[in-house]
Amino acid sequence: MSSRSDLARAYYDLSVMLDAGVPIMRSLEIVIEGRKGYLKRVLSQVRDTVSKGSTLAEAMEKHRHVFPTLDRMLIEAAETSGSIGESFKMLSEWHEFVQKIVTRMLTGLIYPFLILNAAAFLFPLPKLILGQITGGQYLYFVLKIVVWIYILLLIIAVRVFRPETARLIRLPMDYLALRIPVLGAAIYHLCVSRYTRAFGMLYKAGVPIAESVERANRAVGNEAIARLFRGSIDTIRSGGMAWEGLSARLPTEYRHLWQIGEETGELDKTVDKIAKIAADRSDLYFRGFARGFPILIYFIIMGMMAYMILLMASQVYGNLDQYMF
Repeated sequence: MSSRSDLARAYYDLSVMLDAGVPIMRSLEIVIEGRKGYLKRVLSQVRDTVSKGSTLAEAMEKHRHVFPTLDRMLIEAAETSGSIGESFKMLSEWHEFVQKIVTRMLTGLIYPFLILNAAAFLFPLPKLILGQITGGQYLYFVLKIVVWIYILLLIIAVRVFRPETARLIRLPMDYLALRIPVLGAAIYHLCVSRYTRAFGMLYKAGVPIAESVERANRAVGNEAIARLFRGSIDTIRSGGMAWEGLSARLPTEYRHLWQIGEETGELDKTVDKIAKIAADRSDLYFRGFARGFPILIYFIIMGMMAYMILLMASQVYGNLDQYMF
């Protein structure tokens, strides 16, 4: 799969070409020339599909593993409203933001991950030194710890990168993720930013508010957060305003900004403000987690090592006392 940054650059190049008045087929050909590897092959296939009479959204639909749900929804709406260039620009900015967050998180988690792997070898070491377990038993204990670490990592990876295959674990994992100190707050505000930005892009592309609310709800990325916005769908269908259906568990300023936007007719501007505020808060929490989590893991490991050293010392000296007295 191509990286978000590669996709963001391709989207930006497309937006520049389209805004300059270059036809979509020619724009795709120019962008393809500047690409390499897998993304180039996918874009070439998209171009070929469009050349046969399909819409751009239909061509992207055939490569769902490359083009996320939000991208396909927005381009489908933009083709109807004629704002494809602006939509590609918005998507480029969105993917750049998400890539920045992902990079920061991975950088912050690499060190704790390495420490946890090292700890797997250290935890059973005192028993091996004291002769309480054999070499084979020591390797078994190490393997058992490492396997659990990688199973947890696999579950998280499946939920993040293959959400459609993780339906049974999606809701409990989404709720659990929000309960993690600091990281949960970062995920919360990121999902709010994702929803409001998705809604804003769809709304600006000319999609009716009811449809924009419903589509944005499918692009949140966290089922627990999506439920906070789902009430807006029912209130709009019953003749009310979207803000009336927003959950009271959302921050007050978010709900008031949305209400002001609907009442003044400038909803596109106010949801952009909500998206920016939520993105800034998410970035702040992610930076705090990336700085603090490795330190926390370090102190936990050091504390456990100190405990094991004291345990070894007490057992060794206890055995010596038996011989001395």
